[in-house]
Amino acid sequence: MDLNKIRYKGDLLDTKELYNVYKVKQIIDSHEEILKEHISFRDELLANSVRLTSVISPRIYKIIEKVKALFAIKENIEFFSLNDNSYNAFAFKQRKIISIVFTAALLENFSDAEILFVLGHELGHILYDHNRLLLLYSPNKKRTTFLSILAEKKFLSWQKKAEISSDRVGLLACKNYQTAIQSLLKGSYGLTEKNLNFNLPELMKQLDDLAQSEYLSQLSTATHPLLPVRLKALELFYHSTLYSPKGKINTKELSQQIGKLISLTNFYPRKKTNEQMMKFIAAAAVAIISADKEINIEKIKSLVKILANVFTDNPEKEIIYDKKKVESQLKGTAKYLYKNASDDEKFYALHFLTVITLADGKLTTKEKKMLLTTAASIGFSKDDAMDVLWKTLQQNGISIDVRLNEIAQNVKIHYSENKKKI
Repeated sequence: MDLNKIRYKGDLLDTKELYNVYKVKQIIDSHEEILKEHISFRDELLANSVRLTSVISPRIYKIIEKVKALFAIKENIEFFSLNDNSYNAFAFKQRKIISIVFTAALLENFSDAEILFVLGHELGHILYDHNRLLLLYSPNKKRTTFLSILAEKKFLSWQKKAEISSDRVGLLACKNYQTAIQSLLKGSYGLTEKNLNFNLPELMKQLDDLAQSEYLSQLSTATHPLLPVRLKALELFYHSTLYSPKGKINTKELSQQIGKLISLTNFYPRKKTNEQMMKFIAAAAVAIISADKEINIEKIKSLVKILANVFTDNPEKEIIYDKKKVESQLKGTAKYLYKNASDDEKFYALHFLTVITLADGKLTTKEKKMLLTTAASIGFSKDDAMDVLWKTLQQNGISIDVRLNEIAQNVKIHYSENKKKI
């Protein structure tokens, strides 16, 4: 089977967007160039783990050869075992050598068929070139990736979709749906069929219980989808025409259903009050920004960053371009917050609006008036609103550096003129 045909569409589209829109190739290439100067991870494995060759582990060698033949892999594949009690595995590629790393606990407790699934899954990441994108992660604990906020959102969303693609490769490798399910259950929960009766509808109830919880949104930064999501996605694939001509689910329907599953952990407000706060900020900020004679780019960027950091994976969907819709949304959300929001929620709504308004380094009389009017619509007195404005200014300061921007602009003009002369 052509692996490109079974790749999850969402994975492919996000990968293309990361390369074509966010230009991540230059970041990845730079990271790889720097890594050349460091001791390779493969060298560390050679020093601290055992390489399972045909002589040392005929069992593993046979499994590798079987998968290589199935997927027509010509590159060398080597297998390492780490002394670790957890069930885990990963793969990477350096100098045209594919290295597969399994923990000793997994190799000791998984059947040959289950190892086939896990090996297929890890090779899926290599064959789809997922692993190069993982170089976008930052080793600095203070930040998740090397990317800007919107690119990072896309990257984290893509990772979950990449797992869906690789699970499909794992199923093709082991050729048994029940084995694939057992492998995922063992790897995630540590339980075997002795103690766990596989019942997907029952497992999916966990998602139902989480549906209205804000914690579900926090999972947007996780590298893997929730296990019930992966299990359901694999079941859908197994019953699709993409997996078998006898399947009952066509390719379009398969993509749509899995898209809905993946969206369950999207970063988006679950509580209505939080959703209304987001929409209030989006509408009010646009109203303030558009009131200026000249639209200020710093304010727009500040609005998008706040929406992305605090509320949603897709901030661009919350930006309104129609003036009447802005007015309608602002009126409706203000009314809801006035009646239902707590004092803290109202404080943060006004706080974020003030941050956006101050993004260009100034607060005009007109902007202050609009902020106070907006604050009044959700229940603030003038004095309380001014207190929020003052606290925000004390806390955030003025982020824009006017002099720095002036110097940068002068350099740009100078070298642009020199190029013209040449």
